[in-house]
Amino acid sequence: FSRSTRNTRIERLWVEVGTQFARRWRAFFTRLGRLHGLDRKAPAQLWLLHQLFLPALNEDCKEFQEEWNLHPISGRMSNDQSPADMRFLGQTTEGIYHHDPLDGIHPDSINRYYGVAGARRHRNRHQTGAGIASDEEDDSEPDTDTEPTPEEALENQIKSDLAENIRHAPVKVARHQSPFEDAEEEQDFLELLKEVLETDSLPEDYGILEDEWEEEDYPEIETICPGIRAKELVIVLPRREWFPRAVQWTQALDFMTRYLHDREEDASRASLDSEGPDSDSD
Repeated sequence: FSRSTRNTRIERLWVEVGTQFARRWRAFFTRLGRLHGLDRKAPAQLWLLHQLFLPALNEDCKEFQEEWNLHPISGRMSNDQSPADMRFLGQTTEGIYHHDPLDGIHPDSINRYYGVAGARRHRNRHQTGAGIASDEEDDSEPDTDTEPTPEEALENQIKSDLAENIRHAPVKVARHQSPFEDAEEEQDFLELLKEVLETDSLPEDYGILEDEWEEEDYPEIETICPGIRAKELVIVLPRREWFPRAVQWTQALDFMTRYLHDREEDASRASLDSEGPDSDSD
């Protein structure tokens, strides 16, 4: 593939996302796996990770969004205005739509996929619309399948337009799943977990106790590799911010492990009790 020359803005945005907050979270999760028992292939542990840290991560995303929308954008079209400035001026001059179903969609996308340019033409599946004359039609039977709805046609068109920009298979998202049988049991666990996190107790064998540290002090440096061929990055994780989160993780993981173990033992005892005495014994 040729080198991209048209997506420098989004590439720059991803750099800012990484340097402002995303790389620190990645380094923190790397540390949890390296020192504090996180198994990234365990769906229950990933579910627990979401319960503990997803709100804080989303808050970092929101703060970054607010700051980004206040920075000036260079160029002839933007005239050093910030996204917030352009939004305000647009609302002032054009008005505000209430309950707009297209809210959040870029104007270029609206013009491209919702604009009208003549009567809509319907083609059979074998037709591409690439300049084939009508007298060159073959004698195949017409497509009897139901035509897609306007929404389906729009979705198919967007997929087709974006296909050439996809250079790899979709990234497989790690599976996360609650280990509890129903919402009631899950809620009971979360309420008990809240009480555990309010205590000062530190579990053993999770690398969080002082005598379990690799060095004299708790580390404030973590190394990550942002890509396959990229150089390793050294990320600073200040102890005052990230050590309490590591404590939360070890407390929660230890409690969930013991909770699930006790549940399995209770289920085993209940199963044995339901079977009753062995009537076949001699």
